[in-house]
Formats: sequence, C-alpha cells, structure tokens
Amino acid sequence: MRKVLAFSLVFFFVMMSASTSVAKPAVETSNGPVFGGQHADINNQSNQTAKISVLPAVAEDFTATWCTNCVKVEHALDELEVEGLLQKYEFHVNPDLDESGFGSVDITQHLDARYGAESPPLVAINGTIKKHGSLPESDSLVNDYRSMMVSPLDLGEAYSSFMWTPSTDNMGIINWNLDADLSAYPEATLSVNAWIVEQSADFDGGSNGQGTYFDLVRQITDLGSNPQGTANITIPTAHDGDDLEVHLVYLLNMPVVEEPLDEKECLLPEGCEDETKAIPGFGVMITLLAGFSAALVARRV
Repeated sequence: MRKVLAFSLVFFFVMMSASTSVAKPAVETSNGPVFGGQHADINNQSNQTAKISVLPAVAEDFTATWCTNCVKVEHALDELEVEGLLQKYEFHVNPDLDESGFGSVDITQHLDARYGAESPPLVAINGTIKKHGSLPESDSLVNDYRSMMVSPLDLGEAYSSFMWTPSTDNMGIINWNLDADLSAYPEATLSVNAWIVEQSADFDGGSNGQGTYFDLVRQITDLGSNPQGTANITIPTAHDGDDLEVHLVYLLNMPVVEEPLDEKECLLPEGCEDETKAIPGFGVMITLLAGFSAALVARRV
C-alpha cells in the first residue's frame, strides 16, 4: 500500500510541475503610433528640429521593482538603446503595488488606456505593436524587439521642432511644432505630451535585485491636441540626484474599443509568472489522487 501511495504522490507532483512555458507573440495594438522623443535636461535650454523617421523608436516598458523577469526585458531594450535604435521609457506600476514610489496613478491609466491592464513585463514599440512576457519568439528578445521596430509609421516626411527653456527651479517652458501628414489615421486624435524622465534612481527594496533603475517616466503632462504650441511645465521632485529630463512625445489615439474581459490580466506581484500556462486538468488530478487514497483506505479496511 505504501508503494502505491508513494507512486500516487510522485505522479501528482510530476504532473503539477509539468507546466509548459510558451512565448507570447508580438501583436498589433488598436492604437495609432507613439513617436518623437526629443529631449533636454531640465536645467539646460535646448532648441532642436528633427525628422521623425531618423529619431529612435519609442519603447514603452511596463515594469515593476518586484518583477524578476522584467530584468531580462530591460537588458534587451538597453542593448538596442545603446545601438541608438530606440528610446526606452520605463513605466512602473501603481504605487499601491510597488513601494518604490516610481509609479503613479496617471502612469498606470496611460498604459491601461492604450495597451490594457496586463501584468508586467509588457513592451510596446512605437505604440502600434506590443509583446507581453519575457520569453523570446526568436533566438533572443533583442531580435524580437528589433523585428517589432520595422513597422512603418505612415507619417510622410514628418518633422518636429522642440524648444525647452528652464524658468525657475521647478518650472520650464516647452515649445513644439509638428509638421506631419496624419491622413493615414483619419479617426485618430493627436495628443502632445511632455514626459518628465528620471535617468536613474536607486531603490534597494526591489525584490528583482536591480537596485538602480533607469529611464523612469515620473510625470506625464498632456499638452493638448494642437500640433503647434507653448506651455508651462511644472517639474516634479527627483527621486534622488539631479538628472531629470523633459521629453516631447506625440501620440495618436484611436477610438476606444473595449477588449473582452477574459483577455485582461491582473496587476498583482503573483501575476509576474505570466508566461506559464495553467496546468490542464488540475482539478481532475486532485480528484484522481483523492480516489487513489480512498481506494487504499477501503482496501486496508
């Protein structure tokens, strides 16, 4: 009887551990593109004009200091950033779920509105394609993200002018001028944003062991829908140091289409294990184990 019971327990735990890890594919979003990324140190005046097509791709990285598999994602994005191919923006989850203080309600709402409230890691490139999880489809995450960058933005010969003038310790003036053909997105509305980014910040309490986190979006300021304009920006307090930057980012927002509820995932630390499929027949195995045990007891009696 002991041998049979032992076999039953071994069978049960083997089946419990037989989950299958599957890479989630990159999928197109229902949004218009996110582009731009011209930036300046908040302490320095800057005046620049650039062709949109030569600016690096915009990579929005949804992450958290407790998310261990997010580290692989960030290292892959860092490699492409070093090559000058993309500009990485790290969006940390709502502060209710992360004690670092890097995130905010506004940041979480931005990600939820455009990409759905999924658990990290989630990377969107140029706003039009996203990949959830840290398992690569190809031979590496670097090549996955490289492939995601090739989708054209369909903006024609677009140019952006950006000027930043610091005025006081916590204020500055931003000027922008977007010259782009947006006819490929007739239903979209333009949203001009100023993203305040902290280049690096230290937090020893993160369970993913990074300690120092980079390219953190600390504040999103909506500048309206006019392709040209001027606005005053209030600058938040840095988490540490003096390395804040202001970034000019353009978003095209398509009409909202509600996703089915079963396609959304919760924002919980436990949800970080997003790449493992649920074990099929888990309840059946419990039932079988109970049956084995009952049969053994009955036989013994």
